[in-house]
Amino acid sequence: MINVEEFYPVIEKLHGYKDNGKKYIFYYDETNNYRKVRITKKGLSNFKVLFDNYTLGGICFKKNNQKDSKDLISKLGLQSNQELKSRTFFRGKNTFKECIQHKKLNIILNWVLNNAYIHYADIDVIFFSVIDIVESVCNNKIAKLFPRDLIEMFEDELYCAIMNNFYFFLDICKETGYPNVTGEKIRIFCKGLIDIIDKEHGKNNTLELLKQLIKESLYNNDLIFLKYNEEGTLMESFYSLRQQRCIIFKNSVHIFDKEIIDEKKMNEEYMVFNDGNKLKNYKFLDSKDETNIQISDIIIYLIAKYLNFLSHCSNKVVDNDIKALNEIGRDNLNTLIQIIDKSNNESIFFIETVNSRSINLRRNIMSQHIENLLCI
Repeated sequence: MINVEEFYPVIEKLHGYKDNGKKYIFYYDETNNYRKVRITKKGLSNFKVLFDNYTLGGICFKKNNQKDSKDLISKLGLQSNQELKSRTFFRGKNTFKECIQHKKLNIILNWVLNNAYIHYADIDVIFFSVIDIVESVCNNKIAKLFPRDLIEMFEDELYCAIMNNFYFFLDICKETGYPNVTGEKIRIFCKGLIDIIDKEHGKNNTLELLKQLIKESLYNNDLIFLKYNEEGTLMESFYSLRQQRCIIFKNSVHIFDKEIIDEKKMNEEYMVFNDGNKLKNYKFLDSKDETNIQISDIIIYLIAKYLNFLSHCSNKVVDNDIKALNEIGRDNLNTLIQIIDKSNNESIFFIETVNSRSINLRRNIMSQHIENLLCI
């Protein structure tokens, strides 16, 4: 059971979010759903999590202003009973440059720009784990006085250190049963983190301060967020992210693509108000029966490719790819940027990312750089 009203002060403190009072209808699809991410003898159950984030989202409307999407579907020239799916629409195209130049994509993007908003949550599974580590070692009287910015700097710096020494980190996780680190294994885990920090060359005051906090944790009997978890499981499922969206926009309706495991989990771990009433503002539908989920599938696939493009491509690759876009690609990219800006201005929580500060900063810089290139 999740208490809805206990959730809001935390969100407001961390993000400055307050309910904007508007009611929406959200449609969702997802990409890179790894279901369950485990640490295995070979390393990870799926190494794609290191490069491709889980992304959940789609399109949404103000509750009293939902547009009929049948017109859009007919303009795409689909055969009767043919479902609009990203894997068939993009025909296996796997790069952002390939996707953004799709001839019929402009029909979808212009319809969304004129009729809807987009929303998405983008989750780096490894960074998600780092948050729990930092919050655990900062669970003491001194660290609780630190400003939120400093805690986020700890997360960012430790994430970078772990990614630079990832296989060493995996060995520590295997040895200690991470994320279920208890008893004598706490010392082993903390010493491993200190070794990772020491492997980073150059003096870094933020990491040095974090190292001192980790040293203090050597003698603790408890890492608060690293217990009562299933050993070797980095991510059990993403249902909690769906719950978060339902809670943040509690007066809205949330329509998810059919996902049996997550639906079962959400029904079991239900959301409740202080008065005992359940928050049941969601449903799971088969995408075959809901065209707005189908449109969300296209949008979220494209968004995931765009975010990956901003995060991991070199400046030279970004420059070359944008300059090489044909007229359709440039027009589609311009429209996509307008949609993101429009949606971002509607609500602080339409677009949410759980990524390191360095990745988010790079994305902001690169998106502005791309806008400048498109003006040339």
